[in-house]
Amino acid sequence: MTHETNHDATAALHALLDGADGCGPAAARLAQDDELADFLCGAHDEIVGEAGRLLAQRATE
Repeated sequence: MTHETNHDATAALHALLDGADGCGPAAARLAQDDELADFLCGAHDEIVGEAGRLLAQRATE
């Protein structure tokens, strides 16, 4: 992966994390539906966790 490609990937992951910050919990509160809230919070946690893992990987490349 070139330096520029790595930088672009890292920037995209940071943008994803910035957009995801608080999105899951906020959407869950708006939903007022426990099943949907659980799904949204789980999806949020999974996305943030995977994005963090990918960022750490890109930082070592």
